[in-house]
Amino acid sequence: MFDRIMVPTDGSENAKQAAKVAIEIAKKEDATLIVIHVIPLWSPLGTKPSFTLPEEIVKEAEKIVNEIAEMAKEEGIDNVETLVVESPSVVQGIVEEAKERDVDLIVMGTRGLSGVKGLILGSTTKGVLSRSPCPVLAIPLEGEGEHEEG
Repeated sequence: MFDRIMVPTDGSENAKQAAKVAIEIAKKEDATLIVIHVIPLWSPLGTKPSFTLPEEIVKEAEKIVNEIAEMAKEEGIDNVETLVVESPSVVQGIVEEAKERDVDLIVMGTRGLSGVKGLILGSTTKGVLSRSPCPVLAIPLEGEGEHEEG
């Protein structure tokens, strides 16, 4: 049913939990797992700025996707692709790559990094859900949505 599964990651705990689910699905479906990290590059015109990213940012992004790729390989998934892409927005980068790579399922967390970044990345899931060319499975952070009975 699913041949190509994409898992966006920002290095957050929620992204790692989503990656674990994506890995399990990829394993059961014998699917290719595509691990993606989008570096947002904002410009006032909504286009890609014409500057080169500092090497540290790219290396950190590669470290983030490689960590998930290693998790997948440890679970026996042979077909793992890693992507670090630059895009005017995280949502746009995920959706464009999903279309270009003919992805069958996107598995992602409901929340990203904490603080202001968490607000921005939390909205990423909504953006991908509304623009995705394929089904999106949104994984809540463990314990999210739970409450104590009183």
